Amino acid sequence: MKLLRNLVTLSVPVVAVLLAGGPLGCQLLGLPDVPQPPSTQLPELPSTPSVPSAEVPNVQTPSAPSMPEAPKMDVPKDEEDEVCCLRSGPVEQICGANTKRCCTIKLDRDRCEAEGGLWFHSVRGCAGAC
Repeated sequence: MKLLRNLVTLSVPVVAVLLAGGPLGCQLLGLPDVPQPPSTQLPELPSTPSVPSAEVPNVQTPSAPSMPEAPKMDVPKDEEDEVCCLRSGPVEQICGANTKRCCTIKLDRDRCEAEGGLWFHSVRGCAGAC
């Protein structure tokens, strides 16, 4: 009984290989050759049409904003005096023509603030904020 079981166990893989075609392919079982599919040739692709180049309009690139104009100084920068910064009001009468803002010692604190100016305790502070 044991010998028969071992014989069946060994013969199952051999039979499976023979039915599947084995190393000799389908010829072992006598199956007819499978015809090869006809070779197809792809049609030639049409060439891409030539496109005329379009003229690109010359667009001006925006430039970065320029630095604001430095305030006019009627005092030396190394002086440690109190200074008035004028940005509005009578700037041209006090600081000169075509002046939009200036640091000046011509006004005292009360008159500076009355004219709409800012009072600074140093020339350096006025130059930075004005």
